[in-house]
Amino acid sequence: MSPQARPGDDVTSSSDTVVFDIAADLPRGTTLLEASAGTGKTWTIAAIVARAIASGQVRIGQVLLVTFNRSAARELRARVHARLVGCRSLLAGDREPTDELDGLLGSADDRQRAEMTRRLDRAVAGFEDATITTTHEFSARMLAELGVLADHDPTSQLLPDPSALADQVGRDLFLRIHLDDAAPPAPAPWLRLGQQAAVTHPDVSLSQAEASAASAARLAWAQAVRRESIRRRRAAGRHTFDDLIADLAAALDDPGRGADAARALASRFRLVLVDEFQDTDPLQWRVLDRAFRGRVDLWLIGDPKQSIYAFRGADIHAYLDAVGAVDRVLALTVNRRADAPVVEGISRLFGPALLGGPRIHLGPVTAWHRRSRIRGPVSGARRYDWSRPVQLRCIEQEGPSALKPDEADRLVEQDLVNQVVMMLEGGSTWTDSGGDRPLEPRDIAVLVRTRRRGAQIQQALAGAGVPTVFTGAGSVWRSPAAADLADLLDGLERPDPPVVARLALSPLGGGTPAGLMAPSSPVRPELAVRLGSWARRWPDLGVRGVIDEALHRPGILAAILRDRGGERYVTDLRQVAEIADEAMSTGAASIRRIATIRTPGRVADWIRDQEAAGSDEAPRRLETDRRAIAIMTIHQAKGLGFPVVLLPDAARSWIPKDRGDPLLWHDGDHRLLDLGGQGPARERVWSAHRADEMAEDLRTLYVAMTRARSALRLWWTPVRRQHGGSALHRLLAFDHSAPATPGPGTGRIDPYRLGWLDESVEVVPVRRQRRLHLSADDQTVTAGAPRTLARDVDRDWVRTSYSGLTAGMHTAPGGVVTTGGFDEPDDDPAFPGPSGPSPSGSESGASPEGLCAMPGGTAFGTLVHAVLERVRPVSRGLDDDVAEQTRLVMASAPLPGVDVSQLSEGLAAVMRTDLGTLASGRRLCDIGPGNRLAELGFELSMADRSSGAATLADLAGAFSDPALVPHDDPLAGYGQVLAESPAAPRMLCGFLTGSIDAVLRLPDGRHIVVDYKTNRVPLPAGRPLRPDHYDQEAMTQLMIDSHYPLQAVLYSAALHRMLKSRLRGYDPSRHLGGVGYLFVRGMTGSPAPEQGMPAGVFSWYPSAALVVRVSDLLSASGRIDA
Repeated sequence: MSPQARPGDDVTSSSDTVVFDIAADLPRGTTLLEASAGTGKTWTIAAIVARAIASGQVRIGQVLLVTFNRSAARELRARVHARLVGCRSLLAGDREPTDELDGLLGSADDRQRAEMTRRLDRAVAGFEDATITTTHEFSARMLAELGVLADHDPTSQLLPDPSALADQVGRDLFLRIHLDDAAPPAPAPWLRLGQQAAVTHPDVSLSQAEASAASAARLAWAQAVRRESIRRRRAAGRHTFDDLIADLAAALDDPGRGADAARALASRFRLVLVDEFQDTDPLQWRVLDRAFRGRVDLWLIGDPKQSIYAFRGADIHAYLDAVGAVDRVLALTVNRRADAPVVEGISRLFGPALLGGPRIHLGPVTAWHRRSRIRGPVSGARRYDWSRPVQLRCIEQEGPSALKPDEADRLVEQDLVNQVVMMLEGGSTWTDSGGDRPLEPRDIAVLVRTRRRGAQIQQALAGAGVPTVFTGAGSVWRSPAAADLADLLDGLERPDPPVVARLALSPLGGGTPAGLMAPSSPVRPELAVRLGSWARRWPDLGVRGVIDEALHRPGILAAILRDRGGERYVTDLRQVAEIADEAMSTGAASIRRIATIRTPGRVADWIRDQEAAGSDEAPRRLETDRRAIAIMTIHQAKGLGFPVVLLPDAARSWIPKDRGDPLLWHDGDHRLLDLGGQGPARERVWSAHRADEMAEDLRTLYVAMTRARSALRLWWTPVRRQHGGSALHRLLAFDHSAPATPGPGTGRIDPYRLGWLDESVEVVPVRRQRRLHLSADDQTVTAGAPRTLARDVDRDWVRTSYSGLTAGMHTAPGGVVTTGGFDEPDDDPAFPGPSGPSPSGSESGASPEGLCAMPGGTAFGTLVHAVLERVRPVSRGLDDDVAEQTRLVMASAPLPGVDVSQLSEGLAAVMRTDLGTLASGRRLCDIGPGNRLAELGFELSMADRSSGAATLADLAGAFSDPALVPHDDPLAGYGQVLAESPAAPRMLCGFLTGSIDAVLRLPDGRHIVVDYKTNRVPLPAGRPLRPDHYDQEAMTQLMIDSHYPLQAVLYSAALHRMLKSRLRGYDPSRHLGGVGYLFVRGMTGSPAPEQGMPAGVFSWYPSAALVVRVSDLLSASGRIDA
């Protein structure tokens, strides 16, 4: 193997491209990997991680992948995991090699294969240790880990959209300045200026090209709004997304602590990969440079030709700065998306054009698909000709005058519609991974620059009978469905009359204003009852479950789908519900508030936060899977590919004039925000700003063109006052003989007389023509009766949990235990709580002490779980850590009657309580993070009805079997209790889900299931609860009354299945170490007694045979039929 490039090689010249080879030695240091469109960037990222892990270069917990949004992070996570699993399967001989990495791994000798398999096994088993996240979530996590090394308030809450605060600041300052003016100026321009300085570009240096009193006033104003916005934000305990990155950069830049902060971050990771690096900004690059460059293996991966997000803060100049700091530049040069004729046509159109700098141009790229995959029939009256996959379709000018813009748009629409009809009726085929198939509407995409233009194109296609789906309607967070879902979740927690009325009038409610006014209208009462039912089952249903139940009430879904836009509404509703459910389960940094306590109201608040922030991380999904043409904006299409791409407004543009507004521009290496004005000095600012804009227009056209797999159609129009500024016109007018940046054209061009244009691009004249209409036989959307389900529905198949199985058997609310606390009593009438009457008549006259004095209920249980999940158990300053984590959790979710210091002291005592024989005398604080899995979620597959699913009665039978549970077992009587419960007939069919509070691994190899409980021991009225009440007898009764033995054995079965699949040489009799139910109110840090259980620590040792038997019953493999 040979190295791919040497440190010190010239990396500023792109004349000699160094191609990345996954089979060569992975380079060390800092590498810039340029991945042109379609060259397999995501495949390469996953392959680099797999290669580094298999070779022993890193462990999975030392990997950091940073990308631009959560959906991209989810895709990366899935792709990396799949690659690790695939490499492991290859080494096991379960599949054949399919690519270069497979070939390399498969060529290893037996010893190397065994070692790589061991490393990959560990990586797959510990995949959750990898950090695959967004830039903002990475910044939040690193600030939390830096602690005192960073000037950041960990208790501050996210302010998704700071514009309202900046507007308030601006209005206050304006009033203060102009309160006594007889004729104050109009406030709107000043408020807009403040928004630019404080919100849009909060980290960019302010500048003023003109030296005048008016310029000085604008500068002073912008500085004042920015300063005051920051002050008020911090005083309110709020921070923005930009603050996270700024605070992290400041910590790394600090002359006293910056080096320590950088070392702390670098010590966490050995392999750092940054996806979509072309969309970085100077602050983000500064963080990466200070923290990781020269300290770890850093990969900066992206394509500068696809940098099109300047409106979101992306700065191509930051990318170019990074190029000069890296050790090497490598490139991916094989396009696996597009056919060779398309690649050649795009390359011919761009030629040597520079798209924003000397390094930004189309380099040498070859196509994996050497021939076109789209073909028409050999003959036929309606045959469509695909012989020239790339066409420049030129609207003919009839008469001496250039076309007007509206007229040109109509002519383009007409030709586009006709082209689509002929494509669909032309008997064409396209070859995908499954072979040849007819060309369908879903194979065609129309990409536009604006949503307004997309709506025009959709209307034109609809008029010709062509099915379309327009995804240009923006973010799902701004949809009516998102607002209705937030109201619905509010109604679960606070069913106030206004909320119920709003819901009743929404599509989900099914009511009408006239109907609701009728005295006998049942809509609101029925809806209120439903809300109460869903609220009680919230932990079991989650957001998606509530939506499913709301939609499937009688007549609701059918009524919604009958209305225009009904499919869109239901799609949006389900998308928001899915994202919210995922947010609840992952607990990402940006949703830390709902990650701590997941109540319906908090989820509703989070949904509204996304809308307020203007989040575009969740573009709306297609509302149908019908075969329809996709219409979308170019920015939405980035990362996608379609067999046929149509670009109707490639030539649409205009040359704007400088109106004196604030402008972002670059003065050498400095990024500046010019605050506006007119004058000679402003011309330099305007020219620099326009140069950046025009370069991005070229890159946007490149992104649009490279979405095409097999065919590309562009339209060019001779439009008065417009054509000269468009990226396409500039490319056509550009002299292709030498590298240069195509500038604005001032004269007219003749596309038919371009000497540099060869047969790879066909220039087609387009004259006025009659509009075609898609024949009925080719329309893919047909009306008719809905399909009838021809099979029985297995109504016993559910996704449930311990809480769902035991719902109604005790006072705990049923549901999936996605976080601690939901499986505990919601209240305790025998204990009035701190705010209730004082206890009287107690045997000693003492008041409740420690955690015994704390209130009851699910909220307190969840609070305790949230703190214990966050605490680092072996930290030197345990008391300080517990106090800090308690303060953080309480700041985000305060609970009446709970004193922070009293709670933290009580939980620190819990951590120091001897666990007795359960953990061989160890305490929670003695078991480090390497031997402790907190909040271990699981999903266990259970049998279906046809394969003989077991029931809870079968589990009761296992508990009653003396061969599995001896008579002297403290829980030996539970089998009868479960058998006599109303839930005994319940079938175990579908999926069982849950979350184990902690799994502890002991030095002898035993694994212990730990569950925290805040239950009180029932006492006569007036007797204060004390820790010593939690003796073995009382805890045993608590266990049985709450059906915790069932939970314990189900969690043990989940642990058994995990260890069986991940632990080599697994032996349940040796590796399953028992169950500890920790009743925290009884744990005061006291040493364990010589005999019996420590106060608050219920230890149970279910036999390995019982655990295996339960696991088998769940899968139906252990069912013994009578």
